[in-house]
Amino acid sequence: MTTKEKLAALRTHMQARGVDILLITSDDYHQSEYVGDYFKSRAWISGFTGSAGTLIITKDDAKLFTDGRYYIQAERQLENTTIGLMRSGSEGVPTPTEYMLSLLNDKECNYKVIATDGKCVSAKVTDMLREKLPEGTSLVCDTDFPGLIWNDRPKLPSSNIWQLDEKYCGKSHKEKLADVRAVLKNKSCDALVMSSLCDIAWLYNLRGDDVEHTPVFLSYTIITDTEDKLFVNPDAVSDVKAALEADGVQVLAYNDFYSHLAELGTKTVLVDKSAVSEAIVAALSGAKLVCGDNPTLIMKAKKNETELENLRRCHIADGLAVTKMMLELKYGDTEFDELTVEKYLLALRREAAEKVGVTMLDESFGAICAFGANAAMAHYSATPENHSKIDKTAPVPMLLIDSGGQYLEGTTDITRTFILGKINEEVKKHYTLTAVGMLRLANLTFLEGATGTAMDIVCRQMMWEHGIDFRHGTGHGVGYLLSVHEGPNRFHWLRGDAKIEEGMITTDEPGIYVEGSHGIRIENELVAKKSLHNEYGQFMHFENLTFCPIDLDGIDTSLLDRSDLRKLNDYHKSVYDTLAPYLCENDREKLAYLTREIA
Repeated sequence: MTTKEKLAALRTHMQARGVDILLITSDDYHQSEYVGDYFKSRAWISGFTGSAGTLIITKDDAKLFTDGRYYIQAERQLENTTIGLMRSGSEGVPTPTEYMLSLLNDKECNYKVIATDGKCVSAKVTDMLREKLPEGTSLVCDTDFPGLIWNDRPKLPSSNIWQLDEKYCGKSHKEKLADVRAVLKNKSCDALVMSSLCDIAWLYNLRGDDVEHTPVFLSYTIITDTEDKLFVNPDAVSDVKAALEADGVQVLAYNDFYSHLAELGTKTVLVDKSAVSEAIVAALSGAKLVCGDNPTLIMKAKKNETELENLRRCHIADGLAVTKMMLELKYGDTEFDELTVEKYLLALRREAAEKVGVTMLDESFGAICAFGANAAMAHYSATPENHSKIDKTAPVPMLLIDSGGQYLEGTTDITRTFILGKINEEVKKHYTLTAVGMLRLANLTFLEGATGTAMDIVCRQMMWEHGIDFRHGTGHGVGYLLSVHEGPNRFHWLRGDAKIEEGMITTDEPGIYVEGSHGIRIENELVAKKSLHNEYGQFMHFENLTFCPIDLDGIDTSLLDRSDLRKLNDYHKSVYDTLAPYLCENDREKLAYLTREIA
């Protein structure tokens, strides 16, 4: 079926059920950012394959909402589909909720009913919709419309579940469970209901492979002061079931979760409405709900000392691999295209992991390897049908590589943009502004309690002075052998309201993107640490976790002040000191040049 045929089939079912507006999100049953193939209905219908997007279908129109990371990609993939692109975050563009409400309020449309799959939309979204529904209109959440026409839909994922040793995670399930129960007691709650896959994997020290590059497994949990219930696919848990039960965990079938919700009756239940579905909240209709973040959200974001020590080691391996990729690209004679760079870098990661003594399991996401103008798409993806050769004589011979690894020792995320030929002064200015922004944020000192919103301007300030910005957050939290994107911490000048606390790891990744020409992004990971304490309070700073040169061929020193030069030179000294012991003499000499002090 073509996209047009799929839209027509959906509209037939909408008409038969009296539905005027169909909302299709990118979520699974667990409100995950990255989902298994079974849940990629928005991508299957629209043809847009980015990780973030909302599709809204009416009887004679369809709109796809996505953010600035995907504008160019979405524009290309939606061509000839009749689906209009809504550039979320751009001036004058409504949110999906605002757009649907505008349709309901338009008397000429005469729309009355919105429909969505209640298992694949968060309770927070449906609450916001219901609060603003015009009189005489309604929201129904009882049908999976894509499932009515998706005949060859993939099966629900069910990978083998395995235990993460305490030498990697640093804390037992019993200890974490005690912390969770302490929060329940403090909030006077009888039970906690969670469906967030990363939170559940973290709490039970379990990992799986139900989502590509994110080692989680389909699951739910219900915790009370006396019970610890984990709902998983019975076939997936056989290897660890005995150990879990010995630990006091009741291992129950994934499909039995909703019947156990009903057993909570009128108890007081803690739920995070942004992280559970509308269907879950509907099943708790008799309970008294206390709404708040999952207790595990902050607990897993603040990495313990065992996790941090492991992460320092895997970041050495990660930086070593990307640095060796840089050496080959700049000084080697291998002919690459975007796809062969991805394969070569993956091999380098595995080799570096062995050399450093850590265990690599997978990539942390599909690598973004974008040459020249392709890099203007912040989340570009090369394919066998559509990819570019690395041509050092191209008009803008730059290669952006955004990649990461999943190690037993943690999750990594690093971006570098390499200069592989001659670039003009405008491009060099953009490269320098990006590098300066990254370094200024990485070297920030701040008072405890400061948020990612307060810090973000440090990274963008110099760009803003030149009338330039980028349409994505400056940084996101990173999990420990979990999702490469983890909340609540982030750097964003509008939406970074979480405090940056000790032990939190946040990426620092400004960029500049010029459609049709080039894209630049430079990314390090930072861990927040305590420093000076005095009468003003607790001061904090960042420890850098990422070690890989910033390409000095892109730096215009006339744009750097003394402080910026010092930051760059100090960073490069740390890169050389960290990576040189793992390199042969010839590569050490090249690294010394790549990290040379400049004035």
